[in-house]
This record gives sequence, C-alpha cells and structure tokens, in this order.
Amino acid sequence: MRNIALVAVAICLASGMQSVAADKLLSSPLLPREERLSGSLNLQIARDGDRATLTFPDGLESADLVTGPWTMVSNAASPLSVDFRNNSKFYRSLETAQTGSVFSSREIVSWTLTGPFQKHFDLAYAGTPDGIFPPHRETTYFDATVKMGTFQLPATVRVRGNSSLQECPFPKLKLKVSKENRVGTPFSDAREIKIGTHCAEGGRGNIGRLRDERAAYRETLAYETMGLLGFMTPRVRRAQIQYNDTTLTNESPIVGWQVLRNGMILEDIEVLAERLGGSALSDVEVSALKDANFGEQLIDDLQLFHLLLGNWDYELSVDGQGLWNTDVIRLADGKLVPLAGDFDLASWVTEEVRLSAPRDYRPDLGEVERQAQYEMEQFRSRAAAENFLTSSNRFAAKRPAIELLVKNASIDEAGRTNALRHLAAFFDALTSAKPPKP
Repeated sequence: MRNIALVAVAICLASGMQSVAADKLLSSPLLPREERLSGSLNLQIARDGDRATLTFPDGLESADLVTGPWTMVSNAASPLSVDFRNNSKFYRSLETAQTGSVFSSREIVSWTLTGPFQKHFDLAYAGTPDGIFPPHRETTYFDATVKMGTFQLPATVRVRGNSSLQECPFPKLKLKVSKENRVGTPFSDAREIKIGTHCAEGGRGNIGRLRDERAAYRETLAYETMGLLGFMTPRVRRAQIQYNDTTLTNESPIVGWQVLRNGMILEDIEVLAERLGGSALSDVEVSALKDANFGEQLIDDLQLFHLLLGNWDYELSVDGQGLWNTDVIRLADGKLVPLAGDFDLASWVTEEVRLSAPRDYRPDLGEVERQAQYEMEQFRSRAAAENFLTSSNRFAAKRPAIELLVKNASIDEAGRTNALRHLAAFFDALTSAKPPKP
C-alpha cells in the first residue's frame, strides 16, 4: 500500500484542523484523485496553537519537499511536538504495509541493521589493498537483525565485493532472511538482498571509487536507467540504513558504534532468476562459459549502455568467455541472458573519467564528451551497421524518459548534473556516429 501519511500532515497544518487521523483523509475531496486510497495509515496529528503533535507507531521521516528525499528524524519518539510556524517540512510514518514487498516502492526505505559488523569487516580486511601478499579475506555469514517499519527479523549478513574490498573500510554487504522468518513480511519475495554501502567517510579509493554515501543513490539511478531501457534488471531501491555494531571490544565491552548512512538495496541475481522461472549461473559456471551464444544485438546494446554510464569495469562477449561484472541467467527454455551490474566505478557515479582516447583526440571537448565520442567511434567501427542502427533507435526512443527520470531522481545535485552531462555527451556522440539515412 502506498504510504501517504505525509499528505495528511500537510493538510492538517495548512487548514487548521484540530485533530485528525491520516486514514480519515484517504477519501477526502481535499486530496487529488490519485491520492484517494483505501486502507489505514496510523499517523495522527493534533494541533495546539502554533504547534502540532504527531503520533505514529514506529519511526518518523521528514522531507523539505513532498517528493523527498526523506530522512529519518533522529530520536523521534511518539508523540512528537512540532513547531510549524517556521517549519515547512513534510512528515511520514515508517510503518510498512503488511503484504507489500520491500521493492514495491521507489521511495527511500529506512532500515536498522544490528550485528557484529566491525568484527567481520576486520576479518575481511575491508579497506586494505591486496599488496604483494594479499590477505586472506574471510567473508562468512554472521547473525544479525534487520528492522523495517514494524518488522524486526533475524537475518544473516556477510561482507561481499571484489576490488571494492580493497577500497572500502565499510564494505558492501549481502543479507539473507530465512523462509520461516520472511513469510508475511516485506521480505517475503526477497530472501537475498545485496546492500551497496557508503564505502567510507569521504575521498576516493586508489582504484577510483567515490567513497561516501552519494555514490549509492547515483548507482541506484544507473540501475533504474537500465530498467527503463528495457534490459533485464534486478529490482533496486534507495535506502537509509542505521547500522548498530555489536562487536565487543576492550574499549567498549557492551556495544560498538552506530552510524546512519544512505545506501542501495538490490535484488540478488538468484532471486531475480527464480522470479523469471529460471536459474542463475554460479561464478564457477560463468567462468567456464565458452559458447553462450548471447546474440550480437544484445551485447551491442549492453556495450552502449556501459558507454552511456562511462563504465570501464566490465567484460562482455557473445560467447560468454571472460565475463566480468556480468551475471548470467538461464531461462526455462535454456536460453542464457547476460545482466550488467556493479556500476560503482563508472564516471556516472564517480565523476572521474577514465580516459582511453589518445591525447590529441578532440582536445576541444571536455573529458566526458571526449571519451564518449571516442568510445562511440570505436563501437561504430566494430558493430554491424544493422545492429548499430537498431541499438541507436533503442536508446534514442528512451531519451526523453531517461532525462525525466534523472531530473526527478532522489540524488545529490552534483550527481544529477553529472548524469545529465553523460546523457548529453552520449546522445551527441550517438548522433555523430549514426550513418545518414539513404
């Protein structure tokens, strides 16, 4: 069910109502037609002079705009008194519909994860480069709890990542919720979820990652763009996660650290494959591929998508050999389909272009535009003319929708500007390389 408790708050404070429950407003003519939903939202608002009292079941988020981005209100205990004379914020309860999937909305979801994170970060040597003698990185599952709205469930978590483990002292994670624990919860159809974290508290890694929480929402936008273009894509959602570390230390024998950061939750490839009636190839199976027969058109389309993102951290091939940052699903009919992923090193996310163009190539252009032009020329020279035209039409048809997606996305403004620049550079290069009509 769509959560519109924020609408109730706005109406109450603007119209001077003395007391109202959010579900009383669901069929009100004050709401736009698309907001009149059935159900109950357990957020209540009572006005007392220049203040309002918000009563809610579990947690509260606020935003300056009704479209977000939303952030958790620290230490928000119900009832909460708010002075709205100089307060234009919107508020909403964190309560989640009982049957809705964790991926059923694009709104920012709030989680609390509790477990011995630091212990397992240390065991994985998170943030430590391989060096001459790479450390043994232990990435086994450990017990944790995940809280979302009114649900608090036991789960298991592990550290994950390849090159990111060398750059991120706060590494990527993977979460599992058992079948018996997820029935009737938002995790009912999402037993395994990848978590893209903030990596660190700032700066850039040696390989090039942007090591702060902005990267997570930028990468989420890359996945959303991939889905809009019609590629097979895992479900994705922006998240705001509070991590409560329970690692016991000599300095703090009771509890470890707490940190609240933006992140990304991503459907695991195995769950996606099962939803499609197929199965995901294991890492061993992917590495053994020799005659996948993916189809040249799909590979061309995926290569163009990587070009749009300024992504260099991948490998693709028609026969499936040497794949990197590419998952593979076997559908029920036996067909193998490649899926792109892991865009955290793309300049779409990092704002740093990895140039492969010669030094004297188009010095009149900026780095994003120059690299896009160069890669597009390389792509055009190796792609069959018919395939190139088909790929061009696929992307061109979606340009307005992608631009609208970027303009409305929950993302930092520098990231939005960067994404729009990538789009403009890509389509300029595509137009330049497109052969004239006969």
